[in-house]
Amino acid sequence: MTAFDWTALSAARNAKLDAVPEMINHALRFLEDLLEETNHVCTFTLTDGPLMGDVTTAVNALLPTDCRVSRLAPVGSWSELVHAALPGLFLPGQPAYVWAEKMPARQLAEAVAGWVVALLRRIWPGSVESWELTVDTSHWYEAVYVDLVVWVDDRVWLLHLGVSD
Repeated sequence: MTAFDWTALSAARNAKLDAVPEMINHALRFLEDLLEETNHVCTFTLTDGPLMGDVTTAVNALLPTDCRVSRLAPVGSWSELVHAALPGLFLPGQPAYVWAEKMPARQLAEAVAGWVVALLRRIWPGSVESWELTVDTSHWYEAVYVDLVVWVDDRVWLLHLGVSD
């Protein structure tokens, strides 16, 4: 499934650009539900806002009120970071056989992750500036997370991939 070119689907290719973020969030919600189990709750979101002064200030405006940017580490390829995280980093531990390579549940999760990346490519060029975000927080954030910040034109995007367990 992972070798399929999701950008070839007309739904990805022909979607109006202003509809793509909503399509991404729908796919992320489906992936959350697919990967959710007792003591394993995923939170996957895509938000954006205007570039306000600098990237750090813009990202702070997108984060929950008790969180602040600790570090923005440049990434060479946002798509490689997303592919590395989804779905593997967030696969539930039990029952392990369900999530093994080539099992239907794993293939479905990988396919949905591929769909998410294809949709993200509609709004984020491959060579766009991007960073992996580390946050400082005064409260609980996530047990494990990958936060990706992308700057395109006058917008800053925050893709949050997290799991609480």
